[in-house]
Amino acid sequence: MTEADGHSRLLYWAGVALGPIAWGINLQGVYVFAHFSCEKTRMSGAILSAVLAILALAGTVISALAVRRGASAEWSDAQGGGPRTFMAWLGVGSGVLFALVIANQLAASLMISPCLR
Repeated sequence: MTEADGHSRLLYWAGVALGPIAWGINLQGVYVFAHFSCEKTRMSGAILSAVLAILALAGTVISALAVRRGASAEWSDAQGGGPRTFMAWLGVGSGVLFALVIANQLAASLMISPCLR
């Protein structure tokens, strides 16, 4: 296996990995910023959530591009695809799902005041 082949295999996993990582960082970041948001500005958590939602969607796009690039390999495989294609499609769905979860948390943080304890 060459280095380029190993690198291309990671592209199939991008959506599977980036979506949950972005959500975990967002969840913990919102808790960290909640204490400071009451004293200063509420935009720090919103900016963090927006950036991490974009990161989750970037994982989706990378996985979708990996599916598209490996589409010709599906036809050459006798069983109609492989585990990498499955993981890429799972990454597409997972990235979208976690981006929606982050957007939901963003909407909640914008509507509910962090000063309510």
